[in-house]
Amino acid sequence: MWFCIKCGKPVKKEELIRGYCLDCFRKNINIFKNIPELKITICPICGSWLYRGDWWPPASEPEILEALINHEVQNNLIEGAKLLETYVNDWKYIDSRTISASAELEVNIDEKPLAYTREFTAKINYQKCPRCTARAVGKHSYLVQIRFTSRNYPPNLSHEVLGMVLSGVQRDSIVNIKELPEGIDIELDDGTTARRIIEVLSKKYSAKINTSFRSTRFDPSRGKWIGVTTYVARIPVFRENDIVIYKNTVGVVKLVDKNKLMIMHLDTGLLEEVDVKMYWVNKLKHPTRVEKEEFIVKEIKNDNLIVESMSTGETRVLKARKLLKNLKQNDHVILIKVDDIETIVPKQEGD
Repeated sequence: MWFCIKCGKPVKKEELIRGYCLDCFRKNINIFKNIPELKITICPICGSWLYRGDWWPPASEPEILEALINHEVQNNLIEGAKLLETYVNDWKYIDSRTISASAELEVNIDEKPLAYTREFTAKINYQKCPRCTARAVGKHSYLVQIRFTSRNYPPNLSHEVLGMVLSGVQRDSIVNIKELPEGIDIELDDGTTARRIIEVLSKKYSAKINTSFRSTRFDPSRGKWIGVTTYVARIPVFRENDIVIYKNTVGVVKLVDKNKLMIMHLDTGLLEEVDVKMYWVNKLKHPTRVEKEEFIVKEIKNDNLIVESMSTGETRVLKARKLLKNLKQNDHVILIKVDDIETIVPKQEGD
């Protein structure tokens, strides 16, 4: 059996802390080198708070107090002491700028656990954070520019795209939204939200993304340039009944669903689902030139059709493909010239 060097009480050896029993150690040994008065700077607009030069996300008073106490105590303990946990179990406002708090501290002293209860006082200062200051004058750190591969995109497309990206992000990060003739500009002050928007545009609309950075000033305290990061997202535009070239064959868009197209191949009549991202590898494209010419079937010989142009009288011999098998003499067909590709289809009502 061992004895406390202060009160003489018999104590097991493993329960002694530097020769003291637990009670005497708490009463006679100050484990704190120095605990300064806590100072809290809170943004009155968004509730974020400042600590040692960095602004932290909004939090409740107990959460802020626990974080501050945890940092200050950890940095001001005597040698051999380590803070394990901090709990603020009681707090109140003494006045509009002063908080009194009682905190329970779980500490290890020479690898032996010890619990403390200590009173802390915190002074509050209110100051706009840089984010709210910038928002007040319309400043932003991130810009998402949504553009389309065609200036003649459907009017409802921009509203659909905007609704889609806004449904999955925190709108309090958005400083401003501008709907322009060429597309949409979204100004933000949070990089995570900007990247989330880009992710949605890429996955849902097969948008191609380009990123750039424009510096505005150098921040010596952080050792880096501050400026605006711009993401440009270009969305391919296709409409129903568009004539397209897919893998060097001519097709017609029958259905558009964000990043998927249903294309009918004109030479076979078969339908195929195509990912819009094929546009970016040049396998799916809009033709630069489309010409149509009407012909009449003059004669059918075996598997060949002899047709005559309605405008020029030119005669052609065509192989009777699947789509042309049921044609009869005097039926009309349409020759479609798409860039360097030609295909012939039966004339439909309205052609």
